[in-house]
Amino acid sequence: MAEGTLELTSASTQKAVDGPPSAVARRRRREILDAAIVAIARHGLSATTVERVAELAKISPGTIVFHFPKKTELLLATLDDVAAEFEAARKRVLDETAGRPAEALRRLVHISLDPTVSAPDKVAVWYAFWGEANARKVYSKRVGACDDAYQSDLVALFDDLIASGGYRGLDAEAIAFAFAGLLEGLWQEILVKGRRFDRKAATNLALAYLASLFPAHFDMPQGRRQIREESS
Repeated sequence: MAEGTLELTSASTQKAVDGPPSAVARRRRREILDAAIVAIARHGLSATTVERVAELAKISPGTIVFHFPKKTELLLATLDDVAAEFEAARKRVLDETAGRPAEALRRLVHISLDPTVSAPDKVAVWYAFWGEANARKVYSKRVGACDDAYQSDLVALFDDLIASGGYRGLDAEAIAFAFAGLLEGLWQEILVKGRRFDRKAATNLALAYLASLFPAHFDMPQGRRQIREESS
């Protein structure tokens, strides 16, 4: 397989016959994945090598090969890791806010812009897989279902909010698409600005968008309200 080419592989290939990994093995795997996230953010998928990951993790290349026999497996495990973290956080929000669509949307904004979930290096991993044609196909097959579920859940939340608030003239599907696009645009800013990204301002922007459509459920962030009043 050519360097930088990705193919789907089963996650079960990693030492499945040996039973559950030990605490030491889990910790080592975590260290490797953290290093791989940094390597992908710095070098992209094609230029991320086992040697570079090993240097960042301060371990030998052989240790990485023991856990991930192929570079492809390491790259895919890294994507799965960042995707699973976001998906778990998203599902937790929905479970904890059942029947409260406004609170669910408010918390989804905060989760999406959480400095751990959307750390610049992790955002870079998402976009690395979108940036290469082969990787994009793999991303779609591995994470596409989660993206579809996310969008469907947003439509359902906006449907509930429109119904409960008696809002008229609003299309839940269109609003969900625009809301997801807004959050994705903010993630692109994270990718560009890195640690300089203003998370508080971004959060207020997303909440202002919701407040402009659903004033009975969301308050306009104070600073943004003042700007609007002064310009009127």
